[in-house]
Parts: sequence; structure tokens; C-alpha cells
Amino acid sequence: MASTISLRHVEEFVDAMMDGRDIKAVLREGLVAVLHAVMENEATQVTGAEFGERSEERVTRRNGTRERSFQTGLGTIQLRIPKVRSGHYTPSFLPAYKRSDDAVIAAVAACYHQGVSTRNVEAIMRELGVENMKKSQVSDIAKRLDEQVSEFRRRELGEFPYVWLDARYENVRENHAVRKVAVLVAIGVRRDGMREVLGFDVARVENEAFWEDFIGSLQERGLRGVKLCVSDAHGGLRAAIEKRLPSAKWQRCRVHFMRNLASRVTKRHRAPCLALVKTIFAQDSHKAALEQRTAVVEAFRKANQRDAADFLESTDDMLTYMEFPESHWPKLHSTNVVERQNRELKRRTRVVSIFPNRASLERLVGALLLEEHEEWLVARRYIAEVSMDALYTPAEQLGLTEENGTDPTRLLAAK
Repeated sequence: MASTISLRHVEEFVDAMMDGRDIKAVLREGLVAVLHAVMENEATQVTGAEFGERSEERVTRRNGTRERSFQTGLGTIQLRIPKVRSGHYTPSFLPAYKRSDDAVIAAVAACYHQGVSTRNVEAIMRELGVENMKKSQVSDIAKRLDEQVSEFRRRELGEFPYVWLDARYENVRENHAVRKVAVLVAIGVRRDGMREVLGFDVARVENEAFWEDFIGSLQERGLRGVKLCVSDAHGGLRAAIEKRLPSAKWQRCRVHFMRNLASRVTKRHRAPCLALVKTIFAQDSHKAALEQRTAVVEAFRKANQRDAADFLESTDDMLTYMEFPESHWPKLHSTNVVERQNRELKRRTRVVSIFPNRASLERLVGALLLEEHEEWLVARRYIAEVSMDALYTPAEQLGLTEENGTDPTRLLAAK
């Protein structure tokens, strides 16, 4: 392939346009030709020699091409990107790999160097355009990512009325054995309605002590003003919330609640029983929902579903979200916001399967959460800012609190 675009190519484009061909298609062909010429020149600089040229300055050789889609103003085009045997080449005009892609590469390459690579891992590396990666290259990627993730985990927090907490498990190789470790994640909504990833941590197990330490670390970074925590009914997590956030209310994830309830109902009666329970959530107030729950409990007992009736009657925290503004209910009744994030984490961590060490897991999780966090900062508000004002008294909306020497209670009591 020629490394430059000659005048003959320009004349061919002009003739094609004069013959009535689609202008956009002609320009797209021209753009592809130009970009391939650019890649040839860059690949020559990386390898130290032209394609097929014998040269003492050559440092590596070509190794075929890989296809990649590229979005342009003229539409999507397919590029054939040159590959090299040592290291990897990325065209200067293409967006660089995301942090999470770099983290995947670093983790997979670390597996190579520790002798635990598989055919699947090799295929993943080839898909990412990496044939061979030196330890020094892995170290450079890891160092850059670790600095970014560390800064993200240390950043100052602020007031977050709503907080979601959840955990998932990953496989890590430690002390010559594969162990499961818990990845703890916290997501919050600021007072202005914007979402943020508050932080994450990797713990040996998901218990009260680790959850308490995690929430405490968020508070040390400035987390305050939490009015509602949403999570599943994990005993250790709930106990940690009560200790660290005593003034916050707790919402039991409605999705998890329905699963737990379904396990207490006979299979034959499961569908009609769950349909009855859903009528509780269809009420337009917290008081009406509690009254409807009483009616459903009575119906369960008459149907001889006593276990389900007792469970439903003893669970008040599934309706806590109804004590908050009605427009917020769809966002507050479950841990969907963090579950979606966990599914994305799983999609990426599945590539590595077993992490060579805990640092590589933290690197990938941190890189992915940082990307999601930055996207949320420029996206639309998760909850309308005006509706967030309903969480606060007029004095609080003006910033008048006991912390700055004003007693809001006296202001509200004044005639």
C-alpha cells in the first residue's frame, strides 16, 4: 500500500463525483485511503522500516492487520490496522483505549507472565491488538492506571441524601490458591440530583466489620447528609449502616424482597400471591400501602401461606421509600442503579476470569467505575434538582443549620 496519496487519486475522486456518484460515498472512500496511508507511515516509524524492506534499523516486524470500526462524520468506516509482533500499535487519530481496556490488558498480561495463560486469554489479547507485551509495558500501564484510580478513591465527597450499597464477588489468586473476594461499591445522588460513584473497596469477605470500615472511609472523605440507604438485607451491611449512619433511614431492595418472599410460597400459588403483593406497591401513599399490606397478609393466612404471611408482616423496610417524594420512588425502591453497574463489572471481569492478584482486580474495577463516574457527571440529572428541595426544610434550603449557629427548629416554630 502506498504511503502517500498521489494527485492521480484526487483526480479519480473528482471524476467519480462528476459522473454522478454519491458524494458522501466518494468522500468516505477518500478518507479511508488517507487514513490507511497515515497508518502505513506510523507503522513504518514503529517498526523502523518500510513494509517488506530490509533494514538494520528495523526493531520489529509486521504481523498482519486487525479490523476496527471508526465513527466519522461521513459514517462508520472499517479500517485495517497494522499489527506488530512486539508491543502494539494504535493509530494516532483513533481514540485511545479506555482505562478499563488498559486494565484488562494489564491483568491478562500479568497472567501471561505468571504462567497461567490459556487459549482464551491469547484470543483476548489478539482481539485487543496485542501479540506480545513486555513486563515493562505492563508496569507502565499499571503505574498510570494506579495513579488515576488512587486519586479517584481519595477525592473529597460531600452531601449525598441518597446512597446505594452493594457487593459482588470475584476470583483472585492469593498464596497459590484461588479465593473469592468481595467488591464493595457505593453510589450516591448529590443534593443537586447528579449521580456519583462514591467509592469501592475489595474485602476478604462481605461482613459487618468490612462494611463498617468501608462506610467509615467514605465519611472520612466527607460523606454527610445521608437521608436514605438502599441495599439488600445482608445482616452485616444493615448492622454497619445502623452504626455508621444512625440518622439515615434504610430501604430494603424491593427486588430482593420479592425473591425472598417467592421462596416462602408454594410453587402452585406463587404467581397469584406475588400479584397480590404488587398491589401494595401500587398505592399512592405510605399509609395506604401499610393498610393494603395488612389486607394481603390476611389473604395469605386464609390461603394457608403462613410463612409468607409472617415474612410480609414483619418486613416494614420494603416501604421506606414511600416516606420520600413520590417522584423519587422509581429510583429508590431497589438497588437497580448499582446492580446495573455490577453487571457491567461482571462483563469486563469475565474476560480475566481469575485475577493474578488483588491489585489487578482493584485496577480494573477502579478504572471502570471511574469511567462510569465521569459519564454521569456530564449526563442528565438522575433526579430533578427542583424535586430534591422537597427533602429539606426552608431553613435547610437556605443553608441555615446548627453547624453554622442557626437552630432550624426555632425558625420553624416562630409565629
